[in-house]
Amino acid sequence: MDWDEKSIKIYVDDFLMNETDITNTKNADGFNPFHQKHCVILNLAIGSTGGDPKDVEFPTRYEVDYVRVYQQK
Repeated sequence: MDWDEKSIKIYVDDFLMNETDITNTKNADGFNPFHQKHCVILNLAIGSTGGDPKDVEFPTRYEVDYVRVYQQK
C-alpha cells in the first residue's frame, strides 16, 4: 500500500489492484479521515467470505512473521 496526501494505492506483487483519490474523501461534517494518523490492525477473519470454519480446531493460532512500515520523509 502506498498512501500519501493525494491517494491510496494497493498493490499485490507490484500489480496495482486499487487506487483511491483521497483529496475529497470527506464525511458529511467535512472531516477527512484519510488525513489523520492511523494504526495497523491484523485480523484473522473466520467464516463469511474467508471460508467455512466448521473444520477448524479452536482455539486456533494466528502467526504473523513480520509487518514492515515505511514512511516518506
